[in-house]
Amino acid sequence: MTRDAERRPVGLGPLVDTPEPVTRTRETAASWLGAHVVRRAWLWRRELLLLGAVAAAALGPVAIAGHSGAWVRGAVAGAAAVVVAAAVAVGVPVLRRGLRAWLWAGRIRRRWDAACRWAGLATASARIPRVRSARACPAGERLMVRLPAGSSTADLEKAADRVAVALDVREVKVRRNPSSARFPEVDVVRSDPYRDSQGNPVSIVSPLADAARWDLWSGVPVGRDDLGQMVTVRLMGRNAIVGGEPEAGKSVAMSSFLAAACLDPAADIFAIDAKRVELSLWRHRLSAFVTTSIDDAIALVETLISDMDDRYEKLESDGLRNVTPDMGWRTKILAIDELRFFTAYPEKRSRDKFNLLLIDLVARCRAVGMAVLAGTQRPSSDVVPTSLRDIMGLRWAMRCATRDASDTILGAGWATEGYSAANIDAADRGIGLLLAEGGVPMRLKSAWLSDQEIARIVARGIECKGGAMT
Repeated sequence: MTRDAERRPVGLGPLVDTPEPVTRTRETAASWLGAHVVRRAWLWRRELLLLGAVAAAALGPVAIAGHSGAWVRGAVAGAAAVVVAAAVAVGVPVLRRGLRAWLWAGRIRRRWDAACRWAGLATASARIPRVRSARACPAGERLMVRLPAGSSTADLEKAADRVAVALDVREVKVRRNPSSARFPEVDVVRSDPYRDSQGNPVSIVSPLADAARWDLWSGVPVGRDDLGQMVTVRLMGRNAIVGGEPEAGKSVAMSSFLAAACLDPAADIFAIDAKRVELSLWRHRLSAFVTTSIDDAIALVETLISDMDDRYEKLESDGLRNVTPDMGWRTKILAIDELRFFTAYPEKRSRDKFNLLLIDLVARCRAVGMAVLAGTQRPSSDVVPTSLRDIMGLRWAMRCATRDASDTILGAGWATEGYSAANIDAADRGIGLLLAEGGVPMRLKSAWLSDQEIARIVARGIECKGGAMT
């Protein structure tokens, strides 16, 4: 009889389907006891400890009263102790939340243990990636796991689909931890945070819609990631470029940065808008507004460069290298919509001058409390010069028609790594890939601000700045 025939199931299968333990040698009584009793008891240790505490509270008074023969009185006292403990645990919000989180973490660890074993991630010594910490998110959980010796983040990433099947979730994403290769981050995505229960797209509410004021140095809330968490990015000390196909949500993505700047009393906003209408909603809060004149655009950039040089002279005289929030310097934001109108301008002399000036501003403005925010449609290498894109700390690629167009915004090679905005569905407006300095592209949906909300933000921005509408 062949080995396969020997392993063929006979009769009814087990009522509970469990993964077979992986061991170096034939299973012994000790290994069976460790795999099926000790390990499972360890996975259920929280619940067993809780049951032990309840049993001690119930039986302790009985044992004490039993020495004097007052069994009934002891039983009543034990039942009362259990009731009081349960009432305190349920009635006190802090205790209730703590107990629920404690038991939830144990349940997550048990499910993860079984999923990893089903996915074949157990080593020869039956060790698997262990959950070190777990955090609940609106659309799933974010875990930090500890890899056993002999395994790698790449092994866990390759098995992500099998782990997702075992967990019965939408997706499992694995990211290498830059601080320690042994502790990767794992996102367990259970639902789509960008659609409702009927499958219809949902709008992401921006915290800026009702904010009275904002501090740009504290970061900008731009949207929600795949776990439904609000993503905040830092614009000061960086520059940002947003690109994508028409109707992909580029202008909506830029609105979050502009809203934060608008609500910051210490911020001055300068705008260049070739379409005239996208940035005009912010016009009453702008310090300067340029439309289709490339000469005016060049003059505005030259003015900002002159201001930048003055600031560097001031830093040099004070013995400083960069501006900090406590210095009280006004922040200056240059927003450019339809960048391609100027970077691909037909007249070569003006085009080259604008490109050189903008590259100079982007390259040097970060240390002096200034930032550039640029948006473009139909991104391509002749529209967004590589020398300009590569010095942008924040790159946000909305839906693109091709992988090359996505790489034009994010950088060459990301599509090959599996990060391509060309894979975003046309119906998922507002979803894009955000690349921050030192990380990998993150999929998120930008927060939505309606025209009416923008008008109210502009009014509050003017009020907190102490000005009057023009």
